[in-house]
Amino acid sequence: MRITAERVDATHGSLRKRKSAPTWQVHISLENDKVERDVEVHLDRVGRDVEKVVLNGRPIGFVHHVEPVYVALTGPDLDRAVEVSQKLTLDGSIKALLDTVPIEVLRSS
Repeated sequence: MRITAERVDATHGSLRKRKSAPTWQVHISLENDKVERDVEVHLDRVGRDVEKVVLNGRPIGFVHHVEPVYVALTGPDLDRAVEVSQKLTLDGSIKALLDTVPIEVLRSS
């Protein structure tokens, strides 16, 4: 799967200082699938340093900001979410989380 992400909001800085939910338009190209699609990814704050990642209205995981890294956690429930990556940028962490989403979910988007 090839994922290219373009951030659509102008919010920068740490998760603690942000007041509005960022949104990304993500362009997805799946192997063995001729149709490319755009999906929308939102972040909803659930804690001081934790954001829920929502793909087209469906929660797919969380990003926890533990300076200096962003930790991507997959799963619909924060208490049972599993760590999938640690990145230095929020964008990189979201891309890593998108790699864990089942292809069927992306196809239905």
